[in-house]
Amino acid sequence: MRTRHGSLWFETGNLARAIMEFRLYSSTGNTVGVDDHLGYSELDADGYWSRYLEIRADGSAYRYSRSHAADAFGVLPEGTWGDSQASKPGYGAVAEISQALFEAVWARTRCDNGP
Repeated sequence: MRTRHGSLWFETGNLARAIMEFRLYSSTGNTVGVDDHLGYSELDADGYWSRYLEIRADGSAYRYSRSHAADAFGVLPEGTWGDSQASKPGYGAVAEISQALFEAVWARTRCDNGP
């Protein structure tokens, strides 16, 4: 069963946990001028980014979270995720991914902007 507490949704059972969603975005093949990169996103129940990891075509990688929202290289995306906007032809491709995949990539990727 899902219940809402403030802006977060929780799944009840043995343990309550916030419902998060995970997405992988690839800009490859976009026609709007976005530089080639992969973006791994963790989204809260309201669609706001909690964590974001960007791996660029040159191999550089940058991570952002609510505790490290911006630096000279980039920023944690603002606003809410829009599936309809992200899935428009021309922007690249988006796929839902598992939490396990997101956590593995987050933990194992050496980032140019710190841990």
